[in-house]
Amino acid sequence: MRRKLNLIVLMLFLALGCMAKGKMPQYDIVGAGSGTEGTVLVKVYVYAKSVKDEELKRAAVHGVVFRGCSGNESGARQPAMASPTAEADNPTFCEEFFAVDGPCQNYANIVSGSYDRVKTSKGYKTGAIIQVDKTSLRKELEKAGLVRSLSAGF
Repeated sequence: MRRKLNLIVLMLFLALGCMAKGKMPQYDIVGAGSGTEGTVLVKVYVYAKSVKDEELKRAAVHGVVFRGCSGNESGARQPAMASPTAEADNPTFCEEFFAVDGPCQNYANIVSGSYDRVKTSKGYKTGAIIQVDKTSLRKELEKAGLVRSLSAGF
């Protein structure tokens, strides 16, 4: 009986670990200046003990699409590209697009020399300045039906 209970507990932990693997990490995003035409620069902080570049890129693209970001020193504010319900309305696309090695990686580049790691009361937050290609990202999201075309309202 005890062996069966241990087996069940082990399977439960494995299942929970697999579900959390593709989960979006906890992050903060703020504007970091203006990039080249069609891009936006954002500063992203991911809260975790160790953070890979892929997680920073995922958080940056996710933030640009669904959260937008507050203004930077210049006062420029970036509104979210998609509606607040778009992620819940398109769960299959979002899971595939924002997977750890998903297509969202193609729309973000980390600015070299911009890494930052800060110790907090609950652990660490690791950050970097990320350049997000908004023009190409918008085209992909329009194709998937996540955002409306800019010319759709006219």
